[in-house]
Amino acid sequence: MKVIRIHQTGSFDRLKYEELDPPVPDKNEVLIKVISASVNFADVMTRSGTYPMMPPLPAIPGIDCSGIVESVGENVTQFRPGQPVAALGQGCYAEYMATDAGAVFPISEDIDMDEAAAIPVNYLTAYHMMHTMAHVKEGETILAYAAAGGVGTAVIQLARLANVTAIGLTSTDEKADYVRARGYDHIINYKTEDVVKRVKEITGGKGVEIILNSVAGDTFDRDFKMLAPLGQIIWFGMAAGLPQTNLTEQLGVGFLKSAGIRTFMLPSIFDLDPTLMARSSEILFNDLADKKIKPHIYERIPLSEAARAHELLESGKVQGKLILKP
Repeated sequence: MKVIRIHQTGSFDRLKYEELDPPVPDKNEVLIKVISASVNFADVMTRSGTYPMMPPLPAIPGIDCSGIVESVGENVTQFRPGQPVAALGQGCYAEYMATDAGAVFPISEDIDMDEAAAIPVNYLTAYHMMHTMAHVKEGETILAYAAAGGVGTAVIQLARLANVTAIGLTSTDEKADYVRARGYDHIINYKTEDVVKRVKEITGGKGVEIILNSVAGDTFDRDFKMLAPLGQIIWFGMAAGLPQTNLTEQLGVGFLKSAGIRTFMLPSIFDLDPTLMARSSEILFNDLADKKIKPHIYERIPLSEAARAHELLESGKVQGKLILKP
C-alpha cells in the first residue's frame, strides 16, 4: 500500500511517499481501506516534532479518516467488511489503516466520504469543548479563534444548533467573508481591530462566557480581559506555541470574576468514557446525514502531495478542511 511516512521530524520534505505492507488488525481492531484522510494541524505538529502525543518514528501521520471496512479482528462483532465508516487513529495518511474498534464510527452509505472524514477530529473537538467541558447554554456568547478553520467551521454550526451567539476571530478580509457566510454573528479581524474593545462593544461590556483558544502564545492576557463572570477559556491548540504569559497572575485577575482556564485534547474523552465518544459521534453523524451540519472542503489533494497540503495549511490560507485522497 502507498503511505506517507516521517523518519525524522522537520519541514515539508520529511513527508515521504512510500510503499508498505498493509497493517494486520489485532483482535480488537478494524482494518479500513481509506477513502479520505483529513489534514489537521496536529499532523503538522507531528511532522515538525512538537505534538504532545508524538508517535514513535518512523510514523504515518493522520489521525482521522473515512473509508470502507476491509476486515476485523476476532473480537470485533459490531462491524463487517464492506461497511462505510469514519475513524480516529494514528496512520490515516495511507491506503489502509488499522485502529481500535471503539474509535470507528458507522456512517450511512449516502454520506459524502470527504465530509465524513472531516467530522471526527474537528466536530468532536468542537462538540465536547462546547457541551462536555463548557456546558454551553442557550443565550450565551462564545468566541472562537481561527474561525475560518476546520474547528471554527464546526463551532458555528454547533452554535447555531445550541442557540448561542458566536464571535469569530480571523486575520484577513477574505477569511472574514468566509466566516460571515458560515453564519458567525460577529467577526473580528485581530490584526486590524482592538479585539477586547470589540468584544466589550458586542456584549454590552459583559464579556463572553466561553473562549475556544487554539493559538495560545501571547493570547491569554487578552482572553482574561474578555471573559464574563464565571466564564472560561478552553485551550486546545498551540498554533503560536506555548503560552507566553504568567498564568498565576492571569488566574489572579480571573479570580475576581470566578473565571478560569481549562485544557482540552480529544483523546481524553475516549480515555474517560468510550461510550461518551460513541454517543457524541452518533449525534454528529446523524446531524451530517440530516444536513444540520456540513464541513466545508477547501481542497482535495492526492496523498502523494501531502507536503503541499501541509505547506498550504501552514500558510494560513485554508478555509475549512483539506482532504487527502489515497
